[in-house]
Amino acid sequence: MIEPQLEDIDIKEMKTQDDDEVKELNNNNVLRVNHQAADTDYKNNRLDLDRGHLFPCSYAPDDDAKRSTFTLTNAVPQERSFNGGSWRRMECKVRDALELNCKKNNKIEAYVVTGAVPSFNNTLKERVNIPDLMWTAYCCYNNNLKQWVAQAHWGENQKEDKGKKLPSNTLVDLYNILNQLYPGGDVQVFPDQCPTADIPRALPLRDGDVYDHCVYDDDCVCSSVGVKGYYLPVVLVSVLVMMM
Repeated sequence: MIEPQLEDIDIKEMKTQDDDEVKELNNNNVLRVNHQAADTDYKNNRLDLDRGHLFPCSYAPDDDAKRSTFTLTNAVPQERSFNGGSWRRMECKVRDALELNCKKNNKIEAYVVTGAVPSFNNTLKERVNIPDLMWTAYCCYNNNLKQWVAQAHWGENQKEDKGKKLPSNTLVDLYNILNQLYPGGDVQVFPDQCPTADIPRALPLRDGDVYDHCVYDDDCVCSSVGVKGYYLPVVLVSVLVMMM
């Protein structure tokens, strides 16, 4: 879906380009978008590039929230083997870690930030920047440990071998990487209470088990126990979107 308000179309909800309401406001024509990616940018691209989610649909707490993730402003071109390989497994791993470690009053409460580092001149159909690197991080208060915990992951947006896994890293590791990519900057994703230097040893991650039981169906729902239709109720979420 596109966000019509970015194209000065007087519709508040996200729609497809050829939606009847959108076409009616565009003189019965399919809307041509100038300020965001279009579905046609991704179709038949011959580069094995997916519309890769920034905020994963599998993190959504209900069907409406899940549907809201399917907008082209929440997607970047991702190499298919990367998007469906190590990046997908990482998303499931993080989802499981949030469920295990970030509960408050029996509900998940966590901050998740995802970003894409743009390439200098690599574009899809000369319109949409193909990022060089994807990264994501989360921070939450762990009631069992009585302290804030945080982790970060990143990966290069390129073809990869089957079975590749992305390691868990600290926030300071992520900041070092991003500061190298943005010289002169002082990157900080989360407030100071989120630990940057260490990952508590007591944090149960179940590394091997998560990968073995992570199942995705056609609706992109990830379940660490293989149950279709189960959504992770992330309460507090912030998504960092790359400028196109």
